[in-house]
Amino acid sequence: MIFSPFQTWKQKLCIFGGVLFCFFVLSTPLSSQQATPETKEDTAPLRTQLRFLTSNDFPPFNYYDEEGNLSGFHIDLAKAICRELRVKCDIRVSNWDALKTTFKNRDYDAIIAGLAIDKNNIDQLDFTNSYMRLPARFAILSNRPQPTPTPNNLYGKKVGVIAQSTHDSYLKRFFKGTKITRFSSQQQATSALQTGKVDYLFGDAISLMFWLNGSLSKQCCKFTGKAYWDENYFGQGLAIAIAKGDMRLRIELNEAIQTLRKTGQFPELMLRYFPMQIY
Repeated sequence: MIFSPFQTWKQKLCIFGGVLFCFFVLSTPLSSQQATPETKEDTAPLRTQLRFLTSNDFPPFNYYDEEGNLSGFHIDLAKAICRELRVKCDIRVSNWDALKTTFKNRDYDAIIAGLAIDKNNIDQLDFTNSYMRLPARFAILSNRPQPTPTPNNLYGKKVGVIAQSTHDSYLKRFFKGTKITRFSSQQQATSALQTGKVDYLFGDAISLMFWLNGSLSKQCCKFTGKAYWDENYFGQGLAIAIAKGDMRLRIELNEAIQTLRKTGQFPELMLRYFPMQIY
């Protein structure tokens, strides 16, 4: 017969406490002897597999490479997490618009695809800690020195930005006196900086990074000044989404990501997919 720790404890008390005490303990109703929810959770079987859901249209985070293999920062991060937790990794693809529906209707553990940590998603899902922030930055022409971008230094300067974007709103709120020049697309905005039609370009650091480092920029430009992190405008960054209330998985994922940072694996992944410092 296999005894639970609780039963073994009672038997020892019987031996050392005498027949009367033994009778009292063993006559306790069964309902009061049942394990607490915490005990049940602690003795639950260990996870053997993590089932991630992602999209395939968000390079360099998740995409199909030239050979048709699912690739990207998110894919390698998911695999690294699985190795750290010593579980098998199952990564499946869904259309971006159907991510949450697919996750809800099928048997998955987590979404690693860059879902926004906003009110709508928080009402339906829980999230790990943010593993990557998405700041805003200024860029300038390399051969045209400009003052470090501050509200005072940019007074009267022409600054390009995507119209009606969060970056547009940020400039209006904090850089009063700046001559904001709005564009309908990233291509128009970067072209304006490249040709000197604006003094600065303000936008998403990752998008600007790939343009600055790519062939289209012709190495014309560079980042200047600090990164801007305001969550009210630029969000809380990227995190892994999980089912509402799955706190055990949230803890496991957070601890795995933290270990990847401490061991240098996370910075190595960053360098593999992000060729310039965005912070």
